[in-house]
Amino acid sequence: METTNITPSRPKNMPRDFMQHNDASGTSPNRYSKAAGKNFNREIKRNTNSKLMSNKKVIIGVAAGVAALAVTALILKRKGYLDGFAEKAEEFGEKIKDKYASLKETAGKKFDDAVHKGEEIADRVKSNVEANIDAKTKPTA
Repeated sequence: METTNITPSRPKNMPRDFMQHNDASGTSPNRYSKAAGKNFNREIKRNTNSKLMSNKKVIIGVAAGVAALAVTALILKRKGYLDGFAEKAEEFGEKIKDKYASLKETAGKKFDDAVHKGEEIADRVKSNVEANIDAKTKPTA
């Protein structure tokens, strides 16, 4: 006959004793005692340390990824899929350079137009202000 576990389910990173409400003697545990705190800390460390990825594993994973890319590139080159890739990249670069030059030229023209319009508006305002000052300073007969 199988025995069933009647303890409530807990998250994977939660200590084993955290979800239980009674200790071994069947009484409510003193959760604030030093022993309970040490056990709790041990459980936390055991569960989190096993889940964390070490630097060694990260380096091995990155190296494996680089090796896989190198092998893929070598296979593609041998089969001829990468022939003409450099020419396509150069054409794309030229297109981008041309678009940038035309955009720069267009922006320069718009900037010059805006400056010219600004100067015209400033001249009109200046002449209006001077006319108003002259009208106020003239003696009335």
